Amino acid sequence: MTGAISTARHFYFYQKERFPLIVLGLSLLPAIVSSGAVVGAQVDSRFVLTALGISLAYLLHIRVIDEFRDYAHDLEHHADRPVSSGAITLAELQRVDWLALLVMGVVSAYAGFQALLVAGVMVLYSHVARREFYMGARFRRHFFLYNAVNLIQILLLQLLVYTIADPTFSFTTLIVVHFLFTSTGTIIFEFLRKVKNPGADGSGKDTYTYYLGLNTALLVYAILAALNITLFANAMALMVSSIVYWLPVAVVLAGGAFGTLLVHLVARVERTNKLMQLSFIVMYGGYNILLFLAI
Repeated sequence: MTGAISTARHFYFYQKERFPLIVLGLSLLPAIVSSGAVVGAQVDSRFVLTALGISLAYLLHIRVIDEFRDYAHDLEHHADRPVSSGAITLAELQRVDWLALLVMGVVSAYAGFQALLVAGVMVLYSHVARREFYMGARFRRHFFLYNAVNLIQILLLQLLVYTIADPTFSFTTLIVVHFLFTSTGTIIFEFLRKVKNPGADGSGKDTYTYYLGLNTALLVYAILAALNITLFANAMALMVSSIVYWLPVAVVLAGGAFGTLLVHLVARVERTNKLMQLSFIVMYGGYNILLFLAI
């Protein structure tokens, strides 16, 4: 019992920095409800809680996998992180991971056989990813490809949410557009997470700004954001005939995202970087809520 309490206490401090549960939960909710809406499912508390529980459990699982894979790298280049500093041990994180997998298995079984099958594929893929896709450390040197292949783990989660909403769903035009919309949103989340200010890249060679520079990285973000907005507009056009009710809100949200991007391009400080990330979260979340309300 004492060990469990100690692990829980250490995990509480760990999640504040590396896996903020409340922030992640609130970020996931808009995409979950819009996913249920586009497949024509009843978006009730049962669906939302099931999808949210599985999503958080799976994301925690792959977060723990990252800690194991990156342990040696972080000891050398990120000594202030919780595992590197000794705030939590890998053994404790392994116990947390077992609990996350248990939650994922039980909840996906509750959701139905199809959901359990998709969840099984996801866990199998994460197992391969944990072993560096059996290519060893040399694969990590291909930074962009390495991150792209690992990103597939999160994209699979979107398919699981559709399956929970409707086990017999099929890829209609609307669902394809919505999947691309959520996929670009996920890519942007992961991309911005590794965009740092000049001089803040550290020595690990593990940020996009290290390879691209800040100006090019922000240009990539702007292109991805424009694509995300276009996909949202296409999804809305497939759902409603009038643009009167959603276009003004969509424009304001997009203006906020691109406005903070320009501010950060000029200021180049941590505060404006965080503001730029927050404005995209607000825009993406707002677009998902508009999609949900359009049904």
